Amino acid sequence: MLKFGELCVNLQPKLDKTILMKQIKAIIMLLAAMLIMASCTSSSNSETTLYGEAAITAFSVSKAIKYTTTESSDGTITTTKSTYTATSYKFVIDQLKHEIYNPDSLPAGTDPSRMLCSISSFHNSIVLLKDKTEADTYYYYSSTDSIDFSTPRTFRVISSDGEGITDYTVKVNVHGEEADKFVWSNEYYVDYFAEMKGLKAFYQGGKFYIFGNHEGKTNVVMTPDGTKFDIDISKKTFGADAWKNTVLIGGEFYVFDDNNLYKSSDAVTWEPINFTSPKTIKRLIGASTFELYALSTDNKLLVSEGRFLDDGTYEDPGTSWTVENYDETSVPLPTEDIAMVCYPVYMADNSEQVLLAGNTEISYGDHNYAFIWRKIIDFDIDLSWSQWTYMDRGDATLYNLPRVKDLNLLYYGNSILAFYGKTDNDISSQPFTVMLQSRDNGITWKTNTSYTMPATDHEPTSVSGVVDDKNNIWLFYAGGEGNVIKGYLPRVVWENK
Repeated sequence: MLKFGELCVNLQPKLDKTILMKQIKAIIMLLAAMLIMASCTSSSNSETTLYGEAAITAFSVSKAIKYTTTESSDGTITTTKSTYTATSYKFVIDQLKHEIYNPDSLPAGTDPSRMLCSISSFHNSIVLLKDKTEADTYYYYSSTDSIDFSTPRTFRVISSDGEGITDYTVKVNVHGEEADKFVWSNEYYVDYFAEMKGLKAFYQGGKFYIFGNHEGKTNVVMTPDGTKFDIDISKKTFGADAWKNTVLIGGEFYVFDDNNLYKSSDAVTWEPINFTSPKTIKRLIGASTFELYALSTDNKLLVSEGRFLDDGTYEDPGTSWTVENYDETSVPLPTEDIAMVCYPVYMADNSEQVLLAGNTEISYGDHNYAFIWRKIIDFDIDLSWSQWTYMDRGDATLYNLPRVKDLNLLYYGNSILAFYGKTDNDISSQPFTVMLQSRDNGITWKTNTSYTMPATDHEPTSVSGVVDDKNNIWLFYAGGEGNVIKGYLPRVVWENK
């Protein structure tokens, strides 16, 4: 018996719309007659049923081509070609709008012009592909023929009785960027930043605030979106190193300068805080959601929590200080080149983790890597129960965070990123060119060929990074050319849209 597919291949590859419909209907009627004749000569009582519904019930890309470009250490660029099965990328079929698309785009580098697709139709309806340029020309769809999806394509479905017709628009989405490779763009050169000796950036209320040493005093620069910079917005003058002792907590900026503590909600007007502390404060080092942290002159960790008093009034962080809880150990707390980062605990509600890293002022044996301490805070219990723990890796030497200058820590994409100036044991290293990633809460730190710092023409003196509410990383550079660079990891932006 002549198969239906064999009848179809006798058609010309391209058919006029009107002629096509007549021929398709004639083929269907012929097929029906052949099936009826076959059923009459058969001992079986089975009947052939024709259906009027024309619909695509499943769609997938079965095979795609991907081009990958890599650059070696000597600058040689190599492009490799590979094929992969893309059936894991699910396609949505909107039967009301007659649209088919993949919400999760195919990987960057995928060639949309050469794809094989698999289509299932309702009760074996006929599936045709409309020509890209000739309006009324259609091809018979085949799962073994390559299709160009660089633009949306129209598929026509004809029911088994030849009466039902449905057109679908199919769009295959392909990422224009690699999911896990940083994209950097140099936004601006700010002369004021180029003149700074050091700086520290914050993101608060949709604005960027940059505290830095300019001409021997700490000044504040504010920019709403990185396009316009308001210089010296602070009405109070702070000392040259006060920018190092600036912390943001609960929407308030805190500055410790000349043994005095100040706070401000806009970094313009400041009010002093009268505080009590069992030890003399040397410097502020960071904050969690509700706690402010400082180091004492004898290198003890101090904490101050915002809280409601018995009379119902609220006491600001920084007002009352206590000595923080931490493990009884001979390992010292970091006291210089300190960085701190706070982030939610993965898979744990109402909890966060604070990571403290840095170096010590004195030699500690052959300890040639950074000291890292952490604290896990559970908001369902009294905060005073939490304590700091030294992250001891024993004799492990691989993937330690090295001793570095001007350390920065950022929580980004469910991991911690570290970038820094020169390392202690390699003074020839170029500052702020290496980025390390920790995916295990600061235990190990590894390089990633896709996680690189942006290149600058001139060497900066310091860099500070912040993450905005659109998951972009902004890097502000002191010295050099005063670069302001924005970057992002496409995967993180896609996941948070």
